[in-house]
Amino acid sequence: MSIINFFSNKKYTLLKRSVRIDETSGASIAKWTPEKEVLGYYEPSESLVGTEAGNKYGITGVFYCAEKLVTADRIDIGGNLLEVREVEFWQLRGLSYYKGYLVKTDENL
Repeated sequence: MSIINFFSNKKYTLLKRSVRIDETSGASIAKWTPEKEVLGYYEPSESLVGTEAGNKYGITGVFYCAEKLVTADRIDIGGNLLEVREVEFWQLRGLSYYKGYLVKTDENL
């Protein structure tokens, strides 16, 4: 049993960025496309106030996942795209998982 299964059995969409160059202007255009569904647990920032995690980067939450997250990946949580700003590897009594600190993106404003 993984720690993620212990807390949640919810799947979230993980989005990856693809960049193409506009031939006329030379500008890079980023497009976010769903890559896969990942099993994870999302903890909103309201429950992190006063902790070390609550003071990092003005985060909006923490995402726990058994799959390795990459900085700048985005996760769809309740229709909002949250960007991974930092990833830490954690291990607890033989159970290992990744902990990603999330922030809201401009698309959510």
